[in-house]
Amino acid sequence: ALQWLLALLLLALPSAYGDCGEPPSFAFAELTTPPEQSYRVGTQLQYQCRPGYVRNGNESPVVTCLPNSTWSEKPDFCIGKSCGQPIITNGNFHVETNLLLGATITFSCNVGYLLLGPASAQCVFKNGDVYWNNIPSCEIILCPPPPEIKNGHLLSGNTDFTFGMAASFSCNKGFSLIGEDTIYCTIGPNHNGTWSGAAPECKVVRCKNPDVKNGRRLSGFGTEHTYRDSVSFECNSGYRMNGSSVATCEANSSWTPPLPVCDEILCGAPPHFPFAKLLTAVGDSSKFGTKLNYQCNPGYEAAPGKSSVLTCQENETWSAADPDFCVRQQCSPPEIKYGKVTGKNPPFPFETVVTFTCDSGHELIKSSAKCVASENGVHWDPAPPYCSIRPCPMPPEIPNGNYNGQGKAFFTMGMFVRYTCNPGYYLVGNAAVFCRPSGNWSKPSPRCEG
Repeated sequence: ALQWLLALLLLALPSAYGDCGEPPSFAFAELTTPPEQSYRVGTQLQYQCRPGYVRNGNESPVVTCLPNSTWSEKPDFCIGKSCGQPIITNGNFHVETNLLLGATITFSCNVGYLLLGPASAQCVFKNGDVYWNNIPSCEIILCPPPPEIKNGHLLSGNTDFTFGMAASFSCNKGFSLIGEDTIYCTIGPNHNGTWSGAAPECKVVRCKNPDVKNGRRLSGFGTEHTYRDSVSFECNSGYRMNGSSVATCEANSSWTPPLPVCDEILCGAPPHFPFAKLLTAVGDSSKFGTKLNYQCNPGYEAAPGKSSVLTCQENETWSAADPDFCVRQQCSPPEIKYGKVTGKNPPFPFETVVTFTCDSGHELIKSSAKCVASENGVHWDPAPPYCSIRPCPMPPEIPNGNYNGQGKAFFTMGMFVRYTCNPGYYLVGNAAVFCRPSGNWSKPSPRCEG
């Protein structure tokens, strides 16, 4: 009995014979026949698209029970119906996926239009068809009437002003329009129509006839000046402008920026040069165009081709002088009799110091000299001579004898004297002695013996 019960249970299980269980369920399709609990291998079931869906091309709506007791997999053989492109005048729709059942789109309006209604819609199925559940509208944006202005009027006339339209104004005769003569209908922060700016004003504007001391007018030569009239100036020679050269008559009947001032151009104290001085005294300030003439100091002379004139310039500075427009004068080589200059060679410019050496047999009178300025140029100080002959003292006296040249006042290098003895005495040694370069007599002196 237990064996028969087991056999019956095996017959009740579909997998025992390779059967399939309940068929798959699709959101977009349903079976054409009532479903059963199990199906034999090879059974084919047909589906039909649910309302709101249509066949997807040639995709078959049939599934088959396979030997492994599973149903064959099928792609989406039904797809949602298309709601089509929505119509939104003066606006656009934006698609994220497609236009089929279940899809969502968003809307936007053209510039100057306001979206009325929901900003999105969904493709839904109802009453046997698909459609967009919410389609908004785009309404044109209107601005309020332009404001009225006193002493003026609107040129555009009576009309409705929509986004982008302009309202232009004009003032009555004798009045000036202050502000923008045209304003535009634009979109405000709350997507409402608003004007791009405030309406202008019509005012009487009169600016005083401008005058700039030490300057002259270049434009705007009339005597009456009203709103937005401009004048321009330049300063006279010798003056520099402080401020703007152009001023405009503004709504408050004043010139903006303020009229300029022409300040006198003054240069400061003149430059100092160690080698030159001014011909005339100059204070701490000089007018534009002032010329300064420099004269070379004693010991200097004008350099060829170089100017010693400076001029006060527009930028309140003195023009640059030629470098070294005065050069040192030169002393001629010193005249040195019996000697020479040591340590320096020509040229000998002003303030040069030289030293001397003397020839043999001579001695220094002045060991050095300096090139100094004089009234008409330069000269050596002290003046020559610088070397003198070195004399020997009077020849030495010898007892009982004499030398020739008794009447001479001095003896110099190379001179000699000859000795003779008195009667009864004879000479021992050289009869003559010489004056040597060192300024003394040769040795030994002779003697007289008796």
